[in-house]
Amino acid sequence: MVQTFIIVLFFVLITGCGNKESENHSDNKMMNENKNGKTGMTHSDEMTAKDGYEHAMIKLSTMQCSVCKENIETAVKKLDGIESIDVVTKEKIAHINFDKSKTDISKIESSITAAGYDANDKKADQEAYNKLDDCCKLPKDQKKNK
Repeated sequence: MVQTFIIVLFFVLITGCGNKESENHSDNKMMNENKNGKTGMTHSDEMTAKDGYEHAMIKLSTMQCSVCKENIETAVKKLDGIESIDVVTKEKIAHINFDKSKTDISKIESSITAAGYDANDKKADQEAYNKLDDCCKLPKDQKKNK
């Protein structure tokens, strides 16, 4: 009985609890200042830089739902040089791999703000925000609350 408990405990400690992917992202991120002087979260992996791609994480403080996720992914994919984007709704973060010779964090942030969402420290375009579906607006701005 004690041996079984020790084996289970050992297994839990080795495999860990929670989502390994998000733990790895935390370990591999760091705040860097890009060429435009803007601060963004970028991946520190040297392999990514050698391939000409960079990994960025954009904070999406105003996103609310899966419609927001689709809107943001669609807007960013229109940019030249985007290799992939994954918006994590619950974390309100976008993971983006991009060709740094074709685009940069500032352009990515601008495409998100033009779609009506805050991106890192950049505020959403108010006109675009006003056109969003009600579910995509902050609770205080939703029609049912007025």
